[in-house]
Amino acid sequence: MTDVVRLERVLPASAQRVFEMISQPQNMVRWWGHDGMIVPEHNLDFSRPGPWYSIMKSPDGTLRQVSGEVTEVDPPRLIAFTWAWHEGGPGGPRGAETHVTIEIDEVDDDRARMVLCHYDLGTDTARAGHTKGWLSIFEKLQKGLA
Repeated sequence: MTDVVRLERVLPASAQRVFEMISQPQNMVRWWGHDGMIVPEHNLDFSRPGPWYSIMKSPDGTLRQVSGEVTEVDPPRLIAFTWAWHEGGPGGPRGAETHVTIEIDEVDDDRARMVLCHYDLGTDTARAGHTKGWLSIFEKLQKGLA
């Protein structure tokens, strides 16, 4: 068992544009959450260190909250943050804290490589669920950059 999700994708945009898409609130709500989710409430600003949260709504109306702390920002190459689901939905106690890093490097003028690592997931079930979620998010992000 490994407790890390590692995903890599070459995206159709410069490193600066990718960084802006994954760090600024007005851009993040376009791709945050797996397919079918909307984000009715959030504080998604990954352009600076500090707390963040989002409440996501699934197509069946279920609300889920995730929150953490942006711990490191080095534009346009790195964002690091903590991540924890809230048990029982919005306002519930935070579950186990995990850690995410997103590294971006320029491939050429109009392509950038993004590597996402989500650490400390603890179980195969958690790793599988987060892999599925992040893959869906990568698809939405790639479409938003095209």
